[in-house]
Amino acid sequence: MATKVVYHRGAERPALEITWLDDDGNLIDLSDATFTFKIGTRGSPAIVTKTSNIEGADTAPNVTITWTSGELDIDHGVYTWQLTATSSGLDRICEGTFQVLDVIA
Repeated sequence: MATKVVYHRGAERPALEITWLDDDGNLIDLSDATFTFKIGTRGSPAIVTKTSNIEGADTAPNVTITWTSGELDIDHGVYTWQLTATSSGLDRICEGTFQVLDVIA
């Protein structure tokens, strides 16, 4: 699983692809899950909350997040990302580092 993600401010490509494995190293079938993806700092409100354009699958990568215009137009810095997958009423959460780089003017 990609734990550190790096994007330039305002970028919309590439899509974020995550291969999420269980504790035994097996691919998790996320084809029937719903998702919430957040970017922010622990203990504070999220600066990005995304619930659309997130697709689950039963093959790798089993999560693909597609960005839309303006979603990543956030201040440069290092944040935490958290992805929650909900299936059969149960949540599974993973997280990593999300770095936003400034663009050259």
